[in-house]
Amino acid sequence: MHLVSIVFIIAVEFGVLDTLFCMRIERKSYFGVRVALCAGLIVLYAVCVPLEKMRVFFHLPIILISFLYIGLCYRNTFRTTLYLGIASYSVQRIASMLNSLVTLVLPDQFGHLNSTSSEVRLWSYAIIVLCDAVVFFTAYFAIIRHMQHINIGKQATAQVLLLTGIVLTVNQITSITIDLYGDVYSTTVTSMIEYIWSITSCVLCLFVQFGIRSVSEKDRALEVTKKIIAEKEQQYKLSKSNIDAINRKCHDLKYQLAALQRDGDKQKHIDEAMQLVDSFDSAIHTGNDTLDVIFTEKNDYCKKHDITFVCMIDGAKLNFMEVTDQYVMFGNIIDNAIHAVRKIEDHAKRSIYIDVHAEKKLLLLRTENPFVGELTFSDGLPRTTTGDEFNHGFGMTSIRLIAEKYGGSVNTRAEDGIFYLNVLFPIN
Repeated sequence: MHLVSIVFIIAVEFGVLDTLFCMRIERKSYFGVRVALCAGLIVLYAVCVPLEKMRVFFHLPIILISFLYIGLCYRNTFRTTLYLGIASYSVQRIASMLNSLVTLVLPDQFGHLNSTSSEVRLWSYAIIVLCDAVVFFTAYFAIIRHMQHINIGKQATAQVLLLTGIVLTVNQITSITIDLYGDVYSTTVTSMIEYIWSITSCVLCLFVQFGIRSVSEKDRALEVTKKIIAEKEQQYKLSKSNIDAINRKCHDLKYQLAALQRDGDKQKHIDEAMQLVDSFDSAIHTGNDTLDVIFTEKNDYCKKHDITFVCMIDGAKLNFMEVTDQYVMFGNIIDNAIHAVRKIEDHAKRSIYIDVHAEKKLLLLRTENPFVGELTFSDGLPRTTTGDEFNHGFGMTSIRLIAEKYGGSVNTRAEDGIFYLNVLFPIN
């Protein structure tokens, strides 16, 4: 009965971990029936198979049923099933080996396999639950709760599966060999090395699966940011060319007006002159050539879409920034604000406010704009509202990267339907 209870404990451990790792994955139809089938297999194995004769192999069928549960009950590819199954096995193995280390150090209190005392066995079950709680909660907060932001199908590459599979297979073979030919459950250095090796190899597998994934995501974010910067730089060149063209045309305005005095077709010249005046009226002068280009371009766009654009900019204070960085930062800030306010049906409420001024040894960049719907924040920044976490949402990241490049910081918040963005730079 003791071995039967151990089988059920291991099965519950895998069941909890498998469910946590698959919590973001769609369940298959007749999910309850499929779960019952897997549970039935566990019961049949525990009741019908002579567990004492299985020796150190008694846990292997439970591992196989764990993989079956993931593949049978959730809409996974074969690779994804292996990927999640390996992750679940790694966490369970860490908890099991942690419990074994405690048993090794305190065999008289928790050595359930050598003891016939019911009190010792109860304490051993308690330490199993405690080790599981510690390891499972750590795995949840370190790995599982972040899995909603990753594409598991793309992460389950053949290379990752091969590497983690080899490491865990060698781990199992080593453990089984020591268990078969060693003095397993005594206080020996060999046993301690085995447990520490198992924990280390499982942590390594989790790092390969999720740690490298995190690094690759950051590399990808950096690549996208570089692409954004390149596109913004090109836009800057085009915008500057357009602004220069407007300025040249404004110089021609006096000739158009002079022509009104001598040309009979006055209406044609009036129309042309009014177009030039409207173009010049959109121009914003901040004391910074780069910002003049950005704000004039965005102000013209806002006028065409019934957006009130108010800016109070001391552009000369931003001359410490590279031209490209200025364009990328302010371009993203205004584009994000425009994207938000254009969703507001009441055109009278469409407004964007930007203020840049110095206070003592700090330069404050502050923006406000209304929005509709709900904003969610991750790592202090609003998450993209496009629904595509992989291809969008890097604008705010690039703003933070540029701010940090110059020793600054970014703070965002949303209150009463207004989004606030504050960027602080240290200045001399």
